Amino acid sequence: MAKLDTHIIGIPDWVDVMVETTEQREALMSFYSSLYGWTWEVGGENMGYYSIAHSEGAPVMGLGQGPGGHGAMVPYFLTDDISASAETAAELGATVFMGPMEVPGAGIMALVTDPTGAVHGLWQEGEFKGFGVAYEANAPGWYDHASDDPAAAAAYYTTLTGHTVIEPSPGMRVLNVGEQWFASVSENQVPERPGAQWNSIYVVETLEAARDKIRKLGGTIVLEEMPVPGSAICVFIEPVMNTAVTIMGAGRPA
Repeated sequence: MAKLDTHIIGIPDWVDVMVETTEQREALMSFYSSLYGWTWEVGGENMGYYSIAHSEGAPVMGLGQGPGGHGAMVPYFLTDDISASAETAAELGATVFMGPMEVPGAGIMALVTDPTGAVHGLWQEGEFKGFGVAYEANAPGWYDHASDDPAAAAAYYTTLTGHTVIEPSPGMRVLNVGEQWFASVSENQVPERPGAQWNSIYVVETLEAARDKIRKLGGTIVLEEMPVPGSAICVFIEPVMNTAVTIMGAGRPA
């Protein structure tokens, strides 16, 4: 397989989570620090205390606070023309509910609800280049879109991103750039995660050790382990926002 790259136009190059209160933000930072060994750079009041998680110095996730924040991980798809991408999304039946708006000193963002009801972002890079590391332990490794209409979701994202979808096995749809697979488009199979949603999946060294940590930190395992091509996944409920989160053992779908 060709060298994996997370800075390709049309694939996610950032993920963030929004919560409502300072207490939730600090508790979630503590939870993820204990699980992944992350450190945090906390933004000032003028930036809504937007905090960036680092794995060995490389940025891997954002965490902000504001009204309506509910804890879901939202992937941002890289674009070199965010106005055109937002227009395309709207033409395809999505709703652009925030932006495009400039993030001073960083880039331009927009938030979109896709035609199935899942939220994703768009990001046009400025000084901030998104992930500093990916496809390694304690960093993002995969993305899964779960809904009741994966065919419609796949059609939307192939047109929006300009990339293609393949079906390596019956019922499995994968978004890809040439030989690089970067996301799956699936039927929702997790009752604790109702409705359409993007699941940004982070890599752990071993699922067994991660499950032990999660339980000790107050999380609840809802899917112990499920094989996927090239790896295996686990789903848990984190104890701060009660959001269902997926992790993947080292390796990645391939």
